[in-house]
Amino acid sequence: MKKIIISLLHSVMAFPGRRCFPAWLLVALLPISAFADTLPSSISQTLKRYDIPVSDVSIEIRDIESNQSILSVNGNVYRNPASVIKLITTLAALELLGPQHQWKTRYYVDGKIRDDVLVGNLVLRGGGDPFLTVDRFWNHVMTLRGLGIRSITGNLIIDNTLYDIPKHDRSAFDGAPNRLYNVGPDAALVNFSANRLVIQPLEGRVSVRNDPPLEGMKLINQLKPKSGKCSYKTSGWNYRIDQNADNIEVRFEGAYSTNCGGYSISRSLLPNNEYTYRLFKQLWMQSGGTLDGSYRVAPLPENSRLLSSHFSVPLSDLITSINKYSNNVMTRMLFLNLDAGNEDDRATLSGARNRLANWLLSSNIKIPDLYVDNGSGLSRTTRITSKGIAELLDLAWQSLYRPEFLSSLPLASLDGTMRKRLGNSPLAGRARIKTGSVKGVRSMAGYVVAADGKPYSVTVLIQSSNVTFQSGNQVQDAVLKWIHAKGS
Repeated sequence: MKKIIISLLHSVMAFPGRRCFPAWLLVALLPISAFADTLPSSISQTLKRYDIPVSDVSIEIRDIESNQSILSVNGNVYRNPASVIKLITTLAALELLGPQHQWKTRYYVDGKIRDDVLVGNLVLRGGGDPFLTVDRFWNHVMTLRGLGIRSITGNLIIDNTLYDIPKHDRSAFDGAPNRLYNVGPDAALVNFSANRLVIQPLEGRVSVRNDPPLEGMKLINQLKPKSGKCSYKTSGWNYRIDQNADNIEVRFEGAYSTNCGGYSISRSLLPNNEYTYRLFKQLWMQSGGTLDGSYRVAPLPENSRLLSSHFSVPLSDLITSINKYSNNVMTRMLFLNLDAGNEDDRATLSGARNRLANWLLSSNIKIPDLYVDNGSGLSRTTRITSKGIAELLDLAWQSLYRPEFLSSLPLASLDGTMRKRLGNSPLAGRARIKTGSVKGVRSMAGYVVAADGKPYSVTVLIQSSNVTFQSGNQVQDAVLKWIHAKGS
């Protein structure tokens, strides 16, 4: 566009009657955006280096204080934003629920308590707590033990009916069902259904452990220690999982270099509710209790009596875990919770989408063909424009909850998913950026403080068969460096 403007100016100046049509008037008649849609050379050269067409890229950079666009490329093209869509979920939750919002996990008695024995069932009623970690679950157990219950003769009943959603297929997205990002939402989810398998050289041998330990899960360690240089921590060994109806065995085989130090992998090896039951039983037995039965998933039985209630961490803390570390299942649960008005409602995906759409409408944000699949970005159908995200970033900047929102974003070179980025540049600590990535997509959105202290919002969406994780990073870095240099 700049070349077109210059060409027009030259034409006007060459025209014999140019004094009747001043060049400055031609410039004044052109829209401001005309100066903002040509890529700076540093960005265009980076795209060319990785053979990424400009048509596959959307960029929107705005002076956040005036909300004026300083660079806009393909701003109205709908693209998959990957995990950048988490920004809309977390901002909507802050605005609709408030930063102090908490969720409850409740325990009920379905039976009679005689002395220290519950003759009957214990009911865990999930309230959609997205961050019910193992340490907090242990606190639940100890509270129940403190109420005087030692033995449970019946089952653990898990009531997860708060969410009315289809059965989740962990293999559907990419055929990797054990990966944590593929864990589906569950109103009674505990510890993200995560197993952390830890390998640790120790006094000439190699130990393995499961964190947290689960009832009925056994690790078989056949790893042999080896000396010499550590090339890759993942080379020379493997593991396999064997499961029958009652027990799980994880067998480690091969050789592990003692010079590699410790190494861990996090996987989900069990369905959500079975994981919850096995972890509960393990912790219950560790506390000195006994559980005679097994578990079943069912609604809260009639005539059950409330035993104890436990609150989640506040929403303001929760969104920090979501945005800084891009936790998918937490975001999917938060998205559903937009539709969970109280414990008697059943949240649906369509209800959450409607609540989101109504909030955007009330906030005067119009993104006509916006589609949010599950709120987390682990989707191939979510669609939004870079201009739409820029409007959301502006809304967040004007929000009463701006401090909570900004503090949830990863800081370049300091924490979260940006911890290892831009560490040797002046941008360290000056960019708060949420990134996203699925196959063929690399995205980012957030805020940058330029060298002169002026804040800008930035959105970059790349959807291309040529983009990779690393090449996408290089394009993002080029954009961030260009913004920072504007203030130098």
